[in-house]
Amino acid sequence: MLNRRKLLQGIAATTGAAFGAPHFPQRVHASPASGQTPKRIVFFMQNQGFDPKTCIPKGITGSGSLAKAVLPEPISALEPYKDRLHIINGLHGIHTSPSHSAFFGALGGYRGSDGVPPSASTIDYELSKVLPQTLLPHLCIGMDSIENMKTKPTIATLSASGAGQPIFMHSNPNHL
Repeated sequence: MLNRRKLLQGIAATTGAAFGAPHFPQRVHASPASGQTPKRIVFFMQNQGFDPKTCIPKGITGSGSLAKAVLPEPISALEPYKDRLHIINGLHGIHTSPSHSAFFGALGGYRGSDGVPPSASTIDYELSKVLPQTLLPHLCIGMDSIENMKTKPTIATLSASGAGQPIFMHSNPNHL
């Protein structure tokens, strides 16, 4: 429930982020006070089945470090960080939907379907709560055809902070 206090805190945080960032560049990197690099978790989801060539380097059959792997082109932007990356390979959501997509159920571990609101939080949201706080604690980016992304620049189909509480994905690359 949004009350006056939360609204004012949100306005203050947004204003501070928009106008204070140039004066405090160290906060833009969202580094924890201990001087450690913040941890991130990236989920690669595909609705129509997962093609391993998009995210899984050749030779990796299970889970493990990416330090010595040659990253496939779709994730080659992660090359500078690969010595600090691990992949968890083999997760599936067969139990959540017999069709092409389980929607919220894919990351929630429950039955999901098109147009059905989330019945609980999703794993990405739960993990974002236990990692050190950052400027953007939870960011979802979706991809589709350019026409669809322009028509629907934000969509809510995969992540949720609780039952009936979807988290919107930013889908228009021109807005990022």
